[in-house]
Amino acid sequence: MSYNEQTFLAAIQTSYIKYKEHGARSTEKLKPLHLFVADALRLIWGSKAEIHYMGEGVKELAVKGKFYPKKIDIAVTVDKKPVFCLGVKFVTSNYKQNANNYFEGMMGETANIQSNQIPYAHLIILRYQTPYYKKNNSVTPHKTEIITKKDLQKYLNLMSDVNQVHSPQMLGIKLVDIDEVNQSVVSTDVNGHFDNKFAQELESVCSVAKMFQLIQNYKDSLPTTP
Repeated sequence: MSYNEQTFLAAIQTSYIKYKEHGARSTEKLKPLHLFVADALRLIWGSKAEIHYMGEGVKELAVKGKFYPKKIDIAVTVDKKPVFCLGVKFVTSNYKQNANNYFEGMMGETANIQSNQIPYAHLIILRYQTPYYKKNNSVTPHKTEIITKKDLQKYLNLMSDVNQVHSPQMLGIKLVDIDEVNQSVVSTDVNGHFDNKFAQELESVCSVAKMFQLIQNYKDSLPTTP
């Protein structure tokens, strides 16, 4: 199995620590998450594939889309040809004011790449309780925003829009709780915060384990090469 929950949570925790150390604009917070995904994809795609990502001694790959080339968070190439792409987003603060921009940007990126016959997946990490900072104060949160069913429903709606270039082939959404004092990360219990039907649908469609399983299924469905 390519996905391990505790390893993923540890990567999120390291990412959060890097975010606090280097600030929101630094790319350092992305490296632990990119490494986690790259390691998982390496297990799925095998030794013939090359994984491109932001890390020590490696870098992201610019992939040719139908409309414009795009530097992809994680790209898999076989014989130098891109065969799979995955975007990663970890929202650490001020989610709701940017939520529609995140969503629309994801659809645009997906359509650009998938129109060029390259499958695109997305991994989104959200804090269930997300601090909101005013522009003139990036230290003390003005308030705490709670991720609601309304915030997540549009992602389920998108994934039901099957066989469209703007819909990712796979989507993983992870809700976490972060103890800012201890800088520790735990998984949010969606069953405790949403009604049972919605929580089950979210887990069955958008769990990270499901995302990696679908990637594995896709890889296994491809014709083997000598």
